[in-house]
This record gives sequence, C-alpha cells and structure tokens, in this order.
Amino acid sequence: MALTKKDLQRLGPAARAQIQQELARRDAEQKARRVKESALAGPKMPQPGSKLEQQYYTEVIWPKMLAGQVVSCEMQRRFTLYPAGEYCGIRLSAAHYTPDFFVTYANGLVEAIEVKHTVIRRLQRDYIYRRRLFIELYARPNGWKFTEYIQEE
Repeated sequence: MALTKKDLQRLGPAARAQIQQELARRDAEQKARRVKESALAGPKMPQPGSKLEQQYYTEVIWPKMLAGQVVSCEMQRRFTLYPAGEYCGIRLSAAHYTPDFFVTYANGLVEAIEVKHTVIRRLQRDYIYRRRLFIELYARPNGWKFTEYIQEE
C-alpha cells in the first residue's frame, strides 16, 4: 500500500524526511537501472536500416565509437559509379553504390562496410558488379578499406 501526500503530511518532520529520502533513493536506482539497460541494448542508429545493420552497428561500430577509435560513421553514403547519359538515343540512367556504413577512424583509416544477408545478396544480382566498380573507382585509389559482412542462413 502506497503512501499518499495526505499520509506524508500527517507524519512528523523526521519521519517525512526519512520517507522522502528513501523515495529519492529508489527513484535514483530506477533511473540508473534504465540508463544501464539502454546502454547494454546499444544505441539506435540515426537512420534506421535493417535489423542486421542495427545489430552490426550496435555490436561493432558503437563500441569503437565509445572507445574513441571511430571519429565519424556515415550511413548510406551514395557514390556515383557512372553518371547518367545517352547513347544512340537510349537514355542511360546513373549507376550508384551505397555502402551501409562509411567509417573514419582516429588513425586516419577510412572503411566502407557492406552488411548483407546471403539471401539478399543472391537476389541482388548486380551487387557484385557495383561492389567491384566501387572498389576500383573509390576504395583502391583512395586507400580505403572495404569490409563485407555477410550473415549466413
């Protein structure tokens, strides 16, 4: 049975202070427990992605950010592989590649990270070509690292 404000007012000043102190202690414990639970659950990505991306961000990137190893993490940065054009009256759309994470480390290393499930990778037939073009046009010339995390079934 909880105490109401009327019940607290009926008590003497010493008992009232003791109860208020105990209630403040319990509130502080609950707040600390909520903060700890949310920290263990990991942060939510600024831009929501797939569950697999969220898991990778929480388990791999976020701890490195907390340790000061990661300076910045950009999500879904788009790179143009070929600009739009026209050839013999045929309109050619632009070709792009978008890695899931574009991470800059404190030591200057830049890493493009692609997170995929094997099923999705099989469905996206042009992925291997876009990945190759990205590596040859951007990653290799700039000295960037390219990491591909593929989750098996």
